[in-house]
Amino acid sequence: MVVHERSRSALLVAVLSVVAPVVAETKPLSIRPSQQWDGKDGPWSSFRIQVGTPPQQVRVLPAHDQSSTWLVLGQACGNDAQGCGNERGRLYSYDNSSTWQETGFYDLEPWLERQVGQDGPGYFGWDDITLGWEGDDMPTLKNQSVVGITTTDFWLGSLSLNPRPVNFTNYNNPIPSLMQNLRNRTKDPIPSLSWSYTAGAYNLAPKVYGSLVLGGYDTTHYEPNSLTFPFGGDQSFDFQVAIQSITTSLTDDSLLDSGIIAYISTLVPDIWLPASVCAKFEEAFGLTWDNETELYLMNSSLHSTLLEQDPSVRFTVGPEVSGGAVTINMPYWNFYQTAQPALTNASKPMMYFPLKRAANDTQYVLGRTFLQSAHLSADYERSTFNLSQALYPSSSTAQNIVAVLPPLQETTPGAGNPGDPGNLGTDGNSSGSNSDSSLSSGAIAGIAVGLVVLAGMIAAIAFVIYRRRKAKPKKHELEDTDVMHDPLPQEVSGEQLKVEMGGGLSHEVPGDMDPKTELAAYDHQKPVEADGNPGHIYEMQGDSGPVEMSGENTFQKVPSSYLT
Repeated sequence: MVVHERSRSALLVAVLSVVAPVVAETKPLSIRPSQQWDGKDGPWSSFRIQVGTPPQQVRVLPAHDQSSTWLVLGQACGNDAQGCGNERGRLYSYDNSSTWQETGFYDLEPWLERQVGQDGPGYFGWDDITLGWEGDDMPTLKNQSVVGITTTDFWLGSLSLNPRPVNFTNYNNPIPSLMQNLRNRTKDPIPSLSWSYTAGAYNLAPKVYGSLVLGGYDTTHYEPNSLTFPFGGDQSFDFQVAIQSITTSLTDDSLLDSGIIAYISTLVPDIWLPASVCAKFEEAFGLTWDNETELYLMNSSLHSTLLEQDPSVRFTVGPEVSGGAVTINMPYWNFYQTAQPALTNASKPMMYFPLKRAANDTQYVLGRTFLQSAHLSADYERSTFNLSQALYPSSSTAQNIVAVLPPLQETTPGAGNPGDPGNLGTDGNSSGSNSDSSLSSGAIAGIAVGLVVLAGMIAAIAFVIYRRRKAKPKKHELEDTDVMHDPLPQEVSGEQLKVEMGGGLSHEVPGDMDPKTELAAYDHQKPVEADGNPGHIYEMQGDSGPVEMSGENTFQKVPSSYLT
């Protein structure tokens, strides 16, 4: 007697019912804008989160290079908690949170931002973070690394986006970051250690809020291209780019004599360029440097003239100072910002041109001003990123969120190239690439669980078939033996049955996402991303413990008096 087809089908359905959830439950998270414009040097489109128990609502900016979430403390505002607190995105009170746990006072260690004078200490600890406000239906993560700040160098709090672990004093006890914890969640983990951001457009009519997606990107916010950038060699300066040229519609002369290396920051508001380049901006735009405020202040007359001229500035950037590049076009409305009295110590807000004179090449930074017109997509599992021209969809345009899948094999597309709607590259073209990255812990756990269950079901089917075939009578010619009446041969007990699974089996989940296509990497030794062709996205759930990325930074203890 053999197993019937119906039995086989039933067993197959059982296998699929167990394995299917393993590859179908991850999803990107779109962090909702606060619908307010904040900052002493913007204004900027902020995002809303809650911290503590009971939840405290705060407005924050993204922090590309931080593994801890920064929150403005009440000590930063003194007796003006209401007015100052609202200006700074609302204050966080750890005394009013039952889930707060203190770690101590340490330097913030903002390695890139420190180069341009932004620094300060922080009060480190642990608290719960919800990635939205009440009613947003967003996840809450327990015991996340948070830092209370009082420095005015960072006017708003910030949401940590760097997935590398948090280290205090040494590297012996790395603590998983917010992004890593999102990746390792049992329920609805993000598909990969990736994110995308564009700063929005305050001066555009109508205004357009910023976009921040964890584990994917929104295709309505950028123009696809196929260029992929490898991460910089220093972990503290991941988003390294080569500015190949800077031009403006106001003059035929180039504003940049030769290519330079610069770094992108979501925490720096301005664009920092060599003094020689700033001098050419001054000539083309009629700018005057104010030594007291160290800003290019603009009066209404100059502003009116520039509005009529409607100039634009074009930054051509690539992985190297020559070769493949993408051009980011920045209209004039990117360049008139408002400096609040907190920035200038003046009695009223003043308009300024967000360009800064760099003292040396460590200060060449493209800050949020640049990210008004540039869309940045980062993929930490492939160590690549993509820059694209930002778009400004109307409020009636529905989001089109695309997941960035983990690198299942060397040719799997990823976030460095949100060009195709399915690949976090940024373009509609495909380009081949190699990656040394391996599956994240969540993905590995999901596949492992699926394989174990699958192996068990296959073993069960094989055992049933084996038993039934062994049970079939056989003819034996033995002396003085009645083969028709003697007992059947003994069957092997289930405990004695050994089923082995080869360790070299590879099971891949389809990875033909159609995200933005990725650009070819020009340094063949650095990770490059593969093309993405439109296709279905299969997400994997991860339920294993956190797997830590290599971390470079440690926090050094400081006296608590530094916060006052």
